Amino acid sequence: MPTSLHSAPATGETGESSLPTVFSPQDPAIDRRGVHLDLKGLPPTFDRLMELIEVFGEMRFNMLVVEWEDMFPWTFDTALRHPAHYTPEQVRLLADRCAELGIEVIPLIQCLGHLEFILQHEAYQHLAECPEFADTLNPMLEESVELVLHMVNDVLALMPNVQHFHLGGDEAWSFGSSPESQGYIAEHGKPSLYLKHVQPILNSLRSREVRPLLWHDMMMDWPVSALRDIGEDADLVVWGYRGTPAMRTHHHRVEVLDRLREAGIPIWGASAYKGADGPFRDLPDKQARLLNHLGWIDAAEPYALKGLIATGWSRYASGRVQVESIDACLTELAMASLVFHNGRWPDDGWETCDRLLLEAGESDGPDQLREHFQSADALREEAWLVVRQIKEQLAGMQVDPGKPSAGTNRLLWECLQDRVKRVEDQSTELPKLLEGLVCEPFIEPYCRTWATALRNECDSIKACLKI
Repeated sequence: MPTSLHSAPATGETGESSLPTVFSPQDPAIDRRGVHLDLKGLPPTFDRLMELIEVFGEMRFNMLVVEWEDMFPWTFDTALRHPAHYTPEQVRLLADRCAELGIEVIPLIQCLGHLEFILQHEAYQHLAECPEFADTLNPMLEESVELVLHMVNDVLALMPNVQHFHLGGDEAWSFGSSPESQGYIAEHGKPSLYLKHVQPILNSLRSREVRPLLWHDMMMDWPVSALRDIGEDADLVVWGYRGTPAMRTHHHRVEVLDRLREAGIPIWGASAYKGADGPFRDLPDKQARLLNHLGWIDAAEPYALKGLIATGWSRYASGRVQVESIDACLTELAMASLVFHNGRWPDDGWETCDRLLLEAGESDGPDQLREHFQSADALREEAWLVVRQIKEQLAGMQVDPGKPSAGTNRLLWECLQDRVKRVEDQSTELPKLLEGLVCEPFIEPYCRTWATALRNECDSIKACLKI
């Protein structure tokens, strides 16, 4: 890894960059172009975070959506801080540098679902609508609103100049499941219950002249009249990471966009550059990501989108495994930045991404990580294929017990042992590649997860094979 990942680009005699710009000289296709930083998994060290801010600037993003989770230095309850959390001074430095670069910082804290990082604590378990899941706040409790306002106040104390504040609000899986909520819904409807919880938070932000954002998925089946109510106080961010709106297969399909447009709601779009191709991935599916970005470009003008955000998920939820390090996915992020700015994919697309990373001072480090993950992904696929063969062999022994199997069992077992050993060996190489890039407590769990899953499967299979 180079000493500095931000060496200056090559310059000519005039002192200007000798590398041709990869961005269109025309006005950007999308005025507001955001990148999302998910800190609930593989959070960057602060030094690396500040380097990434420079990279985002080079990629001409002008918004940064920061999903803080437990990496924020919460003051209303310090027990919610991760041991590796950023300090108040670091948060201020991030905000100041973004302002210098013309990047608007949009904080994201969850207001309803995806609050596992809080509801796992005994002191807050009573606020969960469904305690056995501990992911969604009970919207019937005033204390739930108070909790969110505590988080909002903490964030605004360190970042007083924000113009937009993302309140999440998506995938509240147990929303409306408690008897009290069900009774309220029976009398007033689901939209009313949602607004009962969210409206005081929206009002608080409006009083500070901060425009709230909310994910759209919990409102897809609302009547247009209820959508108009929410649109007066918040913008909706329509997220869809698979395919395009025109494909009509997911919750960002054109029918959904049409209803939001009919309701007159200000809407944004959100694609994904990483963390959307499966919770077992080391690297994104490039073609799937490109199709996704281009689909949102096509939807931007017809639906008067206020902007586009390239999301980059580090976990599918707080309690799920970590996926896809941002440092290994800068090629995909470069792809998003080019499509958002230029409105199209360059003819020499991947070479253009490489040039952009070079201009941003990012080449050697990301290449090493990508090569590692490409190799690791192939090794894991081989190992799990052998696991499947053994499972099917065991089923064959069960339904056709008269056939000789000892030799085949031994051969498959030795093959599996070899594959798993190679995965384990490679997993020991990864911490060095992530050193200085990712906060230390997150590195070992990430590196060990996949090898441990295979080793556990080996132990189970060995008992079944009676070897």
